[in-house]
Amino acid sequence: MTTKSRHHTAPHARSLAALTVALLALTGCTGDDRGGDPDIGGGWELVWSDEFDGSEVDTARWDYEVNCWGGGNNEQQCYTDRLENSYLEEGRLHIRADRENFSGPRDPDDAQSYRADDTGASRPFTSARLRTKDLADWTYGRIEVRAKLPEGQGIWPAIWMLSSEGAYGTWPLSGEIDIMEAINLNTPHRPDHALAGEINNEVHGTLHYGQAWPNNRYSGTGIEPQKNVWEEFHTYAVEWEQGEMRWYIDGEHFATQVSDGWFTTGSLEDGTRGGTDAPFDRPFYLILNVAVGGQWPGPPNQDTVFPQIMQVEYVRVYECSVDPATGRGCASTVNPDIEPLPGNQPPDFLQD
Repeated sequence: MTTKSRHHTAPHARSLAALTVALLALTGCTGDDRGGDPDIGGGWELVWSDEFDGSEVDTARWDYEVNCWGGGNNEQQCYTDRLENSYLEEGRLHIRADRENFSGPRDPDDAQSYRADDTGASRPFTSARLRTKDLADWTYGRIEVRAKLPEGQGIWPAIWMLSSEGAYGTWPLSGEIDIMEAINLNTPHRPDHALAGEINNEVHGTLHYGQAWPNNRYSGTGIEPQKNVWEEFHTYAVEWEQGEMRWYIDGEHFATQVSDGWFTTGSLEDGTRGGTDAPFDRPFYLILNVAVGGQWPGPPNQDTVFPQIMQVEYVRVYECSVDPATGRGCASTVNPDIEPLPGNQPPDFLQD
């Protein structure tokens, strides 16, 4: 079973220096860089997309999770496949979180104990989580999503990826790629934050890997664009090549991670360890969701307004035509001042 748990540990560590560099890089950014043109050049070839121009969600592209499990993070929503929680309107996907009592399966969809007709778990909110699992996945490339995010205390939108095969074991041994996550947008930053007291407009890019929970590891950083992400559409992207990942917002490069900073203690079915790029050397599928509550954002409060909606204008996946096998040779604009994040070193027994 491939678990879909996230953020079992404390909220993301972040570097004020990295944030300052990223803020300078984004000065003057409008959030309108791509428009409707999927041809981005530079050797990138479009291999999969959804422009959401139909009348309903395309189930040949997207599968729904349906459960009230809580995502392994004590989240407070039930995920449904109802039109109330995900629908197309005006050429955009809408993922809608609402305040309503709902009951459904208590187990994650991939658990052997999962029953679709189970109503043993009840939650005070509903939302949707769409994924391409068993429909489409990729190893290396550029994954790009244009979206406007929901806001408020306890609201947690995410654009992210998980291993299709779970080749190295359960979460996080097979890895997790967070293209964009945000919590508690348009609320004051927490007292321990570098921008304490200022209004939160921060989005995060993160990798999860390492040892089995509770010894899991993650590395990432945040950025606050000039335009509010709950008021403007922004384009979130990750460029993933063998041994390196880069994060972009509206075409601006703000973070890099390299394989020296990630690892897995998991192994393949035959017992062999993965190479130096593991676990990010296998196919991953894409997930779009809006969670409510959980250990990272905390619960909604009396000021949180419902419904909250993440609007997605498009999802596009590109392959590097220069070298599809490694994804190398098609890097978009790279900021030379962005140094790779330090990441985490593997345990001694993996360094032999």
